[in-house]
Amino acid sequence: MEAIISQATKRNWDKLNVSNSNTKLTKRANKTNSSKRIIPFEYFYDAGNLPAVEKILDEIKSCNYELFDIMFSIILNCFDALGIISDTNIDKKNIQSFLLEYSDHIPIEKIMSLKLPNNEPDLLGLIYQSLYAEGEKNKHGLYYTPANIANQLNMLLDFTKGQCLLDPCCGSGSFLLNAPVIHPSQLYGIDYDPIAVMLCKANLIMKFKELDFEPQVYCFDFLAESRPLDLAETTAMKNRLFDYISTNPPWGAISTASFPHLNTGESFSCFLNKALDVLKDNGILNFLLPESFLNVKAHSQLRSNLLHNYSIERMQLLPNIFTGVTTKVVALTITNRKSDHFVSVVDGDKTYSIDTLSFKQSANCVFSLIISKDKKILDLLYDKGQYSLSNSIWALGIVTGNNAAKLSDMPLDKGEPIYTGKEIRAYRLLPPQKYVVYDRSQFQQTAKDEIYRAREKLIYKFISNKLVFAYDNSRSLFLNSANILIPAVPTISIKAMLVFLNSELFQYAYIKQFGEVKILKGNLCELPFPQLFPEEDNALTEIAHSIIDGNEAAIVMAQDAVYRYYNISKQQIQYIREVLKSGALA
Repeated sequence: MEAIISQATKRNWDKLNVSNSNTKLTKRANKTNSSKRIIPFEYFYDAGNLPAVEKILDEIKSCNYELFDIMFSIILNCFDALGIISDTNIDKKNIQSFLLEYSDHIPIEKIMSLKLPNNEPDLLGLIYQSLYAEGEKNKHGLYYTPANIANQLNMLLDFTKGQCLLDPCCGSGSFLLNAPVIHPSQLYGIDYDPIAVMLCKANLIMKFKELDFEPQVYCFDFLAESRPLDLAETTAMKNRLFDYISTNPPWGAISTASFPHLNTGESFSCFLNKALDVLKDNGILNFLLPESFLNVKAHSQLRSNLLHNYSIERMQLLPNIFTGVTTKVVALTITNRKSDHFVSVVDGDKTYSIDTLSFKQSANCVFSLIISKDKKILDLLYDKGQYSLSNSIWALGIVTGNNAAKLSDMPLDKGEPIYTGKEIRAYRLLPPQKYVVYDRSQFQQTAKDEIYRAREKLIYKFISNKLVFAYDNSRSLFLNSANILIPAVPTISIKAMLVFLNSELFQYAYIKQFGEVKILKGNLCELPFPQLFPEEDNALTEIAHSIIDGNEAAIVMAQDAVYRYYNISKQQIQYIREVLKSGALA
């Protein structure tokens, strides 16, 4: 393929000692050779560019160059297409500074000759994310925020008086590129990934190509208590406070050594805590967080700090916006001032208000997004609730350590069936598909034998957006994709318990209060269970027994029985079913 760069461009590179070579081989593993490509479809501005991007990725995959050099070459390709590297612009200080800063990276002619789509605002970030396998994306936090989301969070910010915005996890710069600033000097970015910093700088140069400015994007770990700063970073960043902070921090485990008071190992909590320290009085902070932040106990201290020392202005509930990630997202807007007031909750095309006083009064300061209609239904549930599952027996299925080696699709000599989460249905189990030789010494982790061999037990899916509980009296084994519950609730037998746990009402209560895509023991222990008379328990047990035996019509009887028990009206039942159908939280 013939190179698209001009001779003038080559002369300008020579002028700045930028080499044009394609002989430099990789010094480290090239992530582009991953067999599983995760293209972030949500990041496209024009979905019609997918074939062109796939072709680019195929060309890159055929190379054996360092990832840094690949991305630097794509930047030069973009610069050349926009006329940034030309006789007219080459004398701009910011162009000279950028090319000299990365002059030890060698342009690759094959990459620079690629035809790139010209209508993707962050083509660099799109390609960079797509070059990583799923595991590496998780490790590096390479889930960049789509432009429409960044724009939604930034559009209400006022930059007319020179206000400045910081993104402490800037990646390729989505939040910075979508901020309505008057001048790029109002934008600051930080990222510990040097390639991302290079991409962000290049993106800012391209967006503000008519201006000669130095992008204020710095490569260091925002969470580090101490860091080596050069003179430019010391002047620009040290002890600086910002009017606005907008970001999508990495989600995942992190050392809590620097943040022992947070009682959490989640990186996004640490970023949120640190960002509050560099926010000006009356400043505004926009954070994209996993929805679990609203209710998981581990984040209760940080939620309490926000409620008592800041003002929570807005929560926007978002769907699963990142390809390959099932977690729902919440966009949180916080101002650096104390205020007790109603928070605005945006859920799709619906907007409503919730008094933050209800958050303060809840256990663990849970940000419960419950409106009056929901409260009336939940009050009916909790008014009859006297008991919980907290005294029950819980266990995880077997962790073999190597399923491929220790499980079989066919019956084994001295083996037995073992169930997985795939076989769990409401009330009953499908036939097992796997077999194992039960030798506890050969497994990585097991529960007590008497739990697996219990005369009766309930099995439920752990990774699920629904409560799905099955009954087992076969003393069977289960893999760790299934959790085990042996309930101990006064007056409620194990089969009657199935009716409650598989009911629409309890599913609705779980969604409203916890909104998880995981069925967690701690959440299940907060569900209220009533005291039953013997005849009530017997009636529910008979219904459950009928369903287990295959009577599908009895499922309707089960739902009706639970609704009748709690005096749920027809209008409320219709609302509950609408919520469950839509998956909405309000």
